[in-house]
Amino acid sequence: MFYGKLAFTNLRKNHRGYLPFLISMLFLVAINTMTQVIVNNEGMQNLPNSASARAMFGLGHIIIMIFTVIFSFYTNSFLLKQRKKELGLYNILGLGKRELYQLMIWETLLSFLIVISSGLITGLVLSKLAFLVLQRLISVGNDFVFQLSLSSLGFVTLLFVGIFFLLLLINCWQIKRTNPITLLHGSKKGEQEPKARWIIAILGLIFLGSGYVIAVTIDSPLNALSLFFIAIVLVILGTYCLFIAGSIALLKLLKRNKRFYYQTNHFISVSSMMYRMKQNAAGLASICILSTMVLVTVATTASLYFGQKDVERTRYPRDVMISTKQHPDQVKEVIDAVSAEKQAPLSEQVYLTSTQSILFDPENDIYQIADADTYYNSRSTTITLMNFITAQEYQKHTNETVSLKDDEIYFYPVSGDLKANQLKFADQAFKIKKRITKFPGINQQVGLTDSFLIVMPNQEVLDQSLAKWFPKKADASKKLPEYNFMFNADLKNKEKNLDFVQTLRERIFQQAGEGQFTFDDKYSFVSENKVFTGGFFFLGIIFGATFILATALIIYYKQISEGMDDRERFEILQKVGMSHREIKKVISSQVLMVFSFPLVIAVIHLAFAFPLIRKLLILFGLVNWQLFLLICGIVTIVFAILYFIVYRLTARSYYQLVERKA
Repeated sequence: MFYGKLAFTNLRKNHRGYLPFLISMLFLVAINTMTQVIVNNEGMQNLPNSASARAMFGLGHIIIMIFTVIFSFYTNSFLLKQRKKELGLYNILGLGKRELYQLMIWETLLSFLIVISSGLITGLVLSKLAFLVLQRLISVGNDFVFQLSLSSLGFVTLLFVGIFFLLLLINCWQIKRTNPITLLHGSKKGEQEPKARWIIAILGLIFLGSGYVIAVTIDSPLNALSLFFIAIVLVILGTYCLFIAGSIALLKLLKRNKRFYYQTNHFISVSSMMYRMKQNAAGLASICILSTMVLVTVATTASLYFGQKDVERTRYPRDVMISTKQHPDQVKEVIDAVSAEKQAPLSEQVYLTSTQSILFDPENDIYQIADADTYYNSRSTTITLMNFITAQEYQKHTNETVSLKDDEIYFYPVSGDLKANQLKFADQAFKIKKRITKFPGINQQVGLTDSFLIVMPNQEVLDQSLAKWFPKKADASKKLPEYNFMFNADLKNKEKNLDFVQTLRERIFQQAGEGQFTFDDKYSFVSENKVFTGGFFFLGIIFGATFILATALIIYYKQISEGMDDRERFEILQKVGMSHREIKKVISSQVLMVFSFPLVIAVIHLAFAFPLIRKLLILFGLVNWQLFLLICGIVTIVFAILYFIVYRLTARSYYQLVERKA
């Protein structure tokens, strides 16, 4: 029990090093408990679009677990560095490495018991709170309730048993491969003044520049999805390279500037950072990447959540949209019958007859017919969707008299646009007589591909065009017209609206059969989308909180580590006459100089990522970039305030370490 008592004493007296480690591990246990309880909740099965919700939360929990393992190793490395002197002293006083292993086992066991017991309790409390928040965000009923699963608690316990066991192995390995003198001076080990590494700096500029170019020049949401992770990897590599090489170069430039360097606070700050800048740079780059992750994650998920109304207005000009290629009269009868049965008066009805959506691939401004395989290959971003209606159909819906020659058309750009004054096909050319700005039931929007509605002179010209576009051996069903029914159902109650569209869908299915119609309605979309965006926002909050804690702890550990390294140097400076006021000024200058860089670079990363993320949000139906810009600004300001609070607290801890007591 001697080693157990010694381990307990170490944990109690070495609180400055151990407390942040235990708090961070406790928080990680709580977060994993909360996500496990949510993922394994039986109410997930009853959510709208439950498969997507389970997949999203499952992926979120995997990300949290990966981050947990990485961050546990990271915080343990800081803790071990601070304890090397203590372990070296034990070794010199007579404890052999075998005895030190026993001491590490007891310390790890006590740390695990403290963390797992308090973490599980905290996690259960947070889980209850999280369920209340999540219920509010996704607007579901009482089916989604807090349910405690022992298997969830068992999984979290086993996860952290594995993590603490790996940490124990790492610590014992460090003790085994290090001699006592090295352990004794391990916490003071620093770097010699490094040379400027221009190759790394140039590589950093290339990586970062390439990532920025991808983000800024991306022109298609589909390309944005495929290039997003490439841009992330390039920016991360560029950030680490530039912090490692660029920070050293910057300090050398400051040192050469005599007017700046030969001031008390600047002289001490620059010279003290110079010799250990390699280690500093890696930590600062990590802080920068984590800060960027906070900004991007929270801003993106918050934009999707608060932009739901914009998505609904853009995607649904009418509440219900039904399309069929056969038996339109039967579909119309079913709509009228269900409307009367459910007492759901219909308004703003649009019954539009058009062609089916036809795929065209523009080559040298000449549109060639394309098939579905072309749409899904690498050239899919150039594909254009076109629907054609006759002038007679256009007049019916707009009450506008139309007079078109056989080679003239009206052009309505639903998504994208065409700059030319004519629309060219393989052996046809139509002059655009008028550009339409709006059409009943079809909103202009930003889509994944260009989409046009074309008004043809008459049915004869349209039939001739279809015959030219589709070969004789082509499936005749592609030439069939498409009948579109769009209307609003004036029911004020959410449950009645859902009941109406579900009944209507089932009746049309009974009449037309599977695959003979498409049915899309705003009410089902709103219900399912609220689960997705609310759950996504909830995960964004969890990720943001986790990354903020990680950022704060890295800053804290760096300050404590460097404060212990700088203590003797500042004691000498105070002995030779430097006042407490001057010490504070130097510390503020040094901390501000070091930790302002990651925040500034993180904001620059977000600014360059804005065009790329904006394109990605289009995939989710959000085209309101002004809302995204506003939320980015708010998130940046809030994070900067939190970052400043952490900076002030860490500066105080650093000052308490290095200040010489009277």
